[in-house]
Amino acid sequence: YLGEIPEDPLTYNVVGNTNEHGLVIAETTFGGIETLADPKHQPDARIDYGSLIYITLQRSKTAREAIQTMANLMDAFGYASEGESFSIADVKGEVWIMEVIGRGEGKVGAVWVAVKVPDGMMAAHSNQARIQTFPRDDPDNCLYSHDVIDLAKEIGVYETPNDDPQDEHFSFSDTYDPVTFMGARASDARTWSIFSMLAEDTEFEKKYEKYAMGQDPTNRMPLWIKPLQKLIFQDVSSAMANHYEGTALRSDKDVGAGPYATPYRARPLTWKYDDVMYHNERSVATQQTGWNFIAQIRSDMPPPISSILWFAVDDSSTSPRFPVYGGSTAVSDAYSGKGTQDGVPSPLLEFDIGKAFWVQNMVSNLCYTRWSSAFPLVQTKIKTIHSSFEDEIALVDQQMMAMMDKTTGTNDENLDGIINIATAFGVRSGDRLHKEWFQFYGELFARLRDFYVIEEDPSDPICNCKVKEVGMASTWKARIVEETGSHYKCVDDDSVPDLLAAMSTHTLDTQKLRGSMSSSGE
Repeated sequence: YLGEIPEDPLTYNVVGNTNEHGLVIAETTFGGIETLADPKHQPDARIDYGSLIYITLQRSKTAREAIQTMANLMDAFGYASEGESFSIADVKGEVWIMEVIGRGEGKVGAVWVAVKVPDGMMAAHSNQARIQTFPRDDPDNCLYSHDVIDLAKEIGVYETPNDDPQDEHFSFSDTYDPVTFMGARASDARTWSIFSMLAEDTEFEKKYEKYAMGQDPTNRMPLWIKPLQKLIFQDVSSAMANHYEGTALRSDKDVGAGPYATPYRARPLTWKYDDVMYHNERSVATQQTGWNFIAQIRSDMPPPISSILWFAVDDSSTSPRFPVYGGSTAVSDAYSGKGTQDGVPSPLLEFDIGKAFWVQNMVSNLCYTRWSSAFPLVQTKIKTIHSSFEDEIALVDQQMMAMMDKTTGTNDENLDGIINIATAFGVRSGDRLHKEWFQFYGELFARLRDFYVIEEDPSDPICNCKVKEVGMASTWKARIVEETGSHYKCVDDDSVPDLLAAMSTHTLDTQKLRGSMSSSGE
């Protein structure tokens, strides 16, 4: 709890990271130079980055309004967070990237730069400041705090070059969050992986590969790129499920991946062995994700139903999302609750099967232990769910637009009816997804229990199923043999029983086989 600020006389409905006017704000934390990044430098600050987002959504309709509101809030009430990158988008079709960092000890608020993403381009950020040089005479496309350069000079992190007296080459990122090895490898590499997936430039991946690997920090990526085609929901969903598959940073092939080729590793992110520091890869999708969303803004739709927030909790590659309209006034109980933003601790040690957080974690954590078998099943299920929701959205949109044609003002009963329909749809979607995902957990558990892969087979008289022992990949077997030598070597192959082979060839009596399996506990 940081304190209170005066309420604004006019506020807007907010659900998640969008509001009733189709405004959306998202963020990633980049930290920044220690001189400014520590929130303790502004001990009386009452606004952290989370509050900044949600208060701004309550008070703004457009991206430009949001930028000014955020600046005013920080100047008035201080800034109690590290450096942040914000994505800000509105129903008018404007998308901005805004980066901020606190002014430091003895000062209030933050310095910042905001640049507009050109039409037809896509941008991304992932825990590394990305705005470098910026125009200071183009307010249609760039806004910034008056002291963004002066502060850097004052604290000694920037000097005006002799050949650049107007500071035209001043770089926000290079000054306030210089790229380090881990800044590139564990943060900006995630932007590289997204751009590599979606770029029109087929050489993008190789062009910036050494930068992503932390080997060439001077070869900075552009702030935005042109995508191969206009992006749709499925494109962004796939990008958020990225684990560096097929790239130089893939981590599903080395010994750390285990017998089921998982791209994940136990935390912490960095670790030491024989006094040498090492690191794990940190991909777009990660097990530490608390919640994630994809926002769709439809500029051809009325404001209350122009934005759709596709929301999920936990890992962005193993958790399905459900849709919520920006004008919705309630959400499913499975996705609601109080936490630190409400001034109370999050109940992270209180298991509650009625909450999506726990059910989605159950699926994710099962997936981590059997990755090669489970992840394809999870991805297929997620795509099916998302496709179903998209079909439903089309029908609900049609229903609401038919009512919207009859509205005559903001207080019209038809508008209230539209909001009620939107709200009911979001609540129903969350309820349905929570129930369906819990059922899917049971199906996944039944299929993958005891290291088997069990599939339906109506022709089998024993269980109507086919039981497979998929075993380990050859590369993993080779590692075991190389490390243990003959320790696990069978002296006589014929002495090794294979109960599943017996089941499939019916070489054993069914009753005896059941007894054997029961008594052995297998």
